[in-house]
Formats: sequence, C-alpha cells, structure tokens
Amino acid sequence: MTEPLKLALVGHTNVGKTSLLRTLTRDVTFGEVSHRPSTTRHVEGARLSVDGEALLELYDTPGLEDAIALLEHLERLERPGERLDGPARLQRFLQGSEARQRFEQEAKVLRQLLASDAGLYVIDAREPVLAKYRDELEVLASCGKPLLPVLNFVASEQHREQQWREALARLGLHALVRFDSVAPPQDGEQRLYDSLALLLENARPALQRLIADQQAQRLARQANGKRLIAELLIDCAACRRSVDTEPAA
Repeated sequence: MTEPLKLALVGHTNVGKTSLLRTLTRDVTFGEVSHRPSTTRHVEGARLSVDGEALLELYDTPGLEDAIALLEHLERLERPGERLDGPARLQRFLQGSEARQRFEQEAKVLRQLLASDAGLYVIDAREPVLAKYRDELEVLASCGKPLLPVLNFVASEQHREQQWREALARLGLHALVRFDSVAPPQDGEQRLYDSLALLLENARPALQRLIADQQAQRLARQANGKRLIAELLIDCAACRRSVDTEPAA
C-alpha cells in the first residue's frame, strides 16, 4: 500500500482554509471557523480514504501573519560568501530561536509544508492584492514544494479574481483553481484534484480514485433523494383523513 498524498492548506489568516477543508472532508465539525483572525493556532489533519485505503491527507495550518518581517529575517540568515537555496535557508530558520518565539506560527506552517507533497495556497479573492501576499508566496515557494493557488469566495460580487490572476501570473503561478467554500460548484472538487494531478503526476491514480468515489457518492445521494421524494408523493396521494360532520360548516 502506497503512502497517502499529503497536502498542506496554507495562506494568510482568515482566508477560509478551515472552511475549505470542511468542504473537502464533508465534516462540518472539523476545526473552528470564526470571523476572528488567527482562529487556527495549531496544525490539524484529516484523511480521505476509498475502500479503506487512505489516499489523501489534508493539513489545516495557522494563518501567516507577518510574512514581510519573516522574509526580511530569512534574507539576513546567510553568512558572508554563502548562497543557500530556499529549503536550506528555511531549515536554518527553523533551528533558530526566532522560529520558537516571534515567528512561531509561521514556523508551524513551514514545517508542515516541508513535510507535505504540495500546498494549497488559499486566497480570499475579495481582498486586494497587497505586498504581504506576494511576500507570503515568496516565503512559501522557498519550501521547494508545488503550490496550487485556490481562489476562495469567488461567488461574492466583491471578488477580485482578475487582479489575483494577473498577480499570480507575474509570480510564475499560472495553474490555479476557483473554489468557493460557501457555495462550492458541483464540479469544484474534481477541478481541484485535476489541477493537482498536473502538478503531481505520480499522484494522478490516487486523485482519479477520489474523483470517481465522489462521483459515485453524488449519484447515490441523488438516487436516495429521488426515492425519498417519490415516497413522500405516494404518502401524500394515499393520505385520507376522517372528520366529524359539522352541519354548520
């Protein structure tokens, strides 16, 4: 049995990471959802299985809060004459005291992304494209893991999808997926997993199994719903009530 694919849900604080994970797992009790920022303080995981075999592990991570200061700190970690790549620089950061103090929340995110196969970078598409988001992406990209941007809340009239598409393209992120955790499209999960399969070719069979299983579940729910409606119509058509005769009426 192969190891399940590991995905880290990353992004700024209060962009809907936990809500997205609830949608993907069909578990409305997972984690805590609030309008307050920094609701998620620890990494929490969930597993998706088909026929008893675990295919996908999803990890909800705390929100990144101060990527601008973190990026400046990372740039100061190299010693004279050194040219560290992204993962090596992050490992030095994670071994230092700042990862346990000032940047404790960011360190939790980076550790999980480094231990995962890929990351879903969740974006609140209603937000303007600010410098802190670009710095977040630069920090996350230094993990050396594939990143798939997920445009959340695109069903809102206030979304800024086009601005985000342009900003992500300038950063070299051309593959992305639209997904609204409040009003998810019927084929939203399939498009998300199809996009992941483009980034992780080895994971394609497992992702295809997930897609097929979810389609089978959807057809089963539709059949069950139709049966319940049919039974209700028959019960209503067969309903008879006896009432006392009231001449005045």
